[in-house]
Amino acid sequence: MTKKIICVWIGTFESEDKLYKNYLKFDYKNEDEPESEFGKDAELEYYDEDFMESWWFSKLELTNLKEYKDDLLDSEYFFDELIAELKNRDLTTRNSISFLFGENGEHSTNEMLFEYNGMKMNNKPIEFVFRKEYEPK
Repeated sequence: MTKKIICVWIGTFESEDKLYKNYLKFDYKNEDEPESEFGKDAELEYYDEDFMESWWFSKLELTNLKEYKDDLLDSEYFFDELIAELKNRDLTTRNSISFLFGENGEHSTNEMLFEYNGMKMNNKPIEFVFRKEYEPK
């Protein structure tokens, strides 16, 4: 049985460019171990960016997020729980949200997420907020 997982971070960035072109972009100078600022801050040694989705808003608001629910892979398995978790967070300075998907089984990807326990450091532009394992029907 294939299990899937979603991990979610919220963040604060000066601009959309800073998020997409600087923070999430992989640096391939060291080809053996390309890395991104996101990966370093999230404390992920490696992840497959093809299974990541990041959204930037001028301000992160739950109403905006709900509008995009149907655009998000497998959202029916975790979205309502994610919204409930975000209601407990201070989003006033936040303007981005990043979703990283993983699965084990035949097409495994980002399997390290099943062992992921969040970030140790808090003085980063991102904050880890949510993790859920699920089995698609």
